[in-house]
Amino acid sequence: MNHLLPAGASRLVSKASRRLRTEPALPDYPSNSRCFVHLDARLLPHWHTLFDICPALLKLDPPEGLNLFRSFMTWAYRNRPPQDWTYHLNVCRWLLSSAYRGQIDEQPIEAFLAAAAAQWVLTDESPSCGIVLVWQGCRVYDWKGPPMPTAPHPAPAVGSGDFAWSRLTVTGDVEGWQPVK
Repeated sequence: MNHLLPAGASRLVSKASRRLRTEPALPDYPSNSRCFVHLDARLLPHWHTLFDICPALLKLDPPEGLNLFRSFMTWAYRNRPPQDWTYHLNVCRWLLSSAYRGQIDEQPIEAFLAAAAAQWVLTDESPSCGIVLVWQGCRVYDWKGPPMPTAPHPAPAVGSGDFAWSRLTVTGDVEGWQPVK
């Protein structure tokens, strides 16, 4: 299963670990600090949630992003971000407060906003037709069905630099801005 491993990481994962299949849900955050020394197979789903969504992160910590990944996993173990549709927004929050914050532009934020919106669309059971996520000047829309035309929406009242979201009606209107918790 070398095709599931990040480039160059095969030397960090034992042969036995490579035979394991990746589970669709993320495993719990490991508490064993040895897991952070070498890329343990149990951590691969977490690795993929970062670098598959935004390969540009690898440029921040070439060649394999292991220092960035270790820093993220340490943060994730301590903070235990929920593994729901807000997961990728919490990754953004971590990035924007990490040692890498000075190198972060809109590209990774937009990628993680799109991932969060897609996850919301997959899991939301409300009658809402879509979602809009905002962060500063970025807006990302996603729809449960075909995209709808959207009218300009006034900016939400959330703290500077934080994320907000709203469900969208069948006409593409905002149902009400909410901060992301």
